[in-house]
Amino acid sequence: MHTADSPGGPRMPTHRSGQRVLGVMLLLWISGCDKDEGPVCERLAPRLQRALEVAVSAEDLPGATASLRLQDCSWRGSAGVSTVEPATELKAEDRLRVGSITKSFVSVVVLQLQAEGTLSLDASLATWVPDFPRADRITVRQLLNHTSGTFNYTASEAFLAQAESSPGKTWSAEELISLGAAQSPSFEPGVRWEYSNTSYILLGHIIESVTGMPLAQQLRTRIIEPLELDSTGMEGAEPLPPLTVRGHARDPRDGSWMDLTDFIHPSAAGAAGALSSSADDISAFYQALFERSLLAPAQLAEMTGWVETPIPGLPGYGLGLVRAVTPVGPGHGHDGAIPGFSSLAFYLPERKASLAVLTNREGADVSRVTGRLLEVLATE
Repeated sequence: MHTADSPGGPRMPTHRSGQRVLGVMLLLWISGCDKDEGPVCERLAPRLQRALEVAVSAEDLPGATASLRLQDCSWRGSAGVSTVEPATELKAEDRLRVGSITKSFVSVVVLQLQAEGTLSLDASLATWVPDFPRADRITVRQLLNHTSGTFNYTASEAFLAQAESSPGKTWSAEELISLGAAQSPSFEPGVRWEYSNTSYILLGHIIESVTGMPLAQQLRTRIIEPLELDSTGMEGAEPLPPLTVRGHARDPRDGSWMDLTDFIHPSAAGAAGALSSSADDISAFYQALFERSLLAPAQLAEMTGWVETPIPGLPGYGLGLVRAVTPVGPGHGHDGAIPGFSSLAFYLPERKASLAVLTNREGADVSRVTGRLLEVLATE
């Protein structure tokens, strides 16, 4: 499905396991474009839709949704299925789990609190979690940019064992922090860069301590409601409509599809990755971050203060933000991975565009999907 709208048009209401062959035909479908759409989106829509369909087939995905926002128009598309058995078509407005894209949202709240004078980026973790290893040397900034040395709890054997034995378990932030603390530090704070979900669980705890309100409420009050992100919410932390899109992976034993949607409770991701959303909401978030007043200029400058990473194609990490290399110049955003789902979204400053791609396959190479869409944009 695809639609193309002007900005004033109507709204439409990221652990690894094995992999599997799609046993049903993918349902690929297209609808006509609105007559009042922007001319650029009108020209691009058929090619973007075709690129998404080709990507879903080439990357062996159950399905994918995408949203591209330009300065004066937008395009939304979907291809494939939301559930493999029974086969159910995926819609452009469907809500999927977005994993670590959550980190960009959490970072925005931290930076808003900094702008209000209630939280310093140079404050010590010891202010809130004094018993955490090296807490007196870890700063809020280091938690945000993954230079804190906190051990990544999702790599803990104790966490993986509990998750496998108790898939419906509801996790508290304190439990997740304890798992990270048990094997921290991975290195001395500030010495190097290493991705850690523990850092963002700690940031969620700091936000709640500073504001006296749940993180989910802060995200809703500060970001979700002002931007009218009607399909976005914190799973496991607030009442949300049931998730209708199922997350999948290939079974390494026979190649069949496995449903991983209920493999682990969303609270296990918390502030590090528990958001669910639509592609359209995610592209709107990154567009608002860079083109509107979601952050003051000083805070946006902080967020885009890059530190070098060892990951090819990702030369820099800011505060809850990745600097990626794309066919149309740098992309500022984040990827996400959580059992059954993979995602990638960024803002493209040289094109003044934002792009979000969400898939319901774990371990999907979403960069290849976005690459096909960006090749279309590059020809414009």
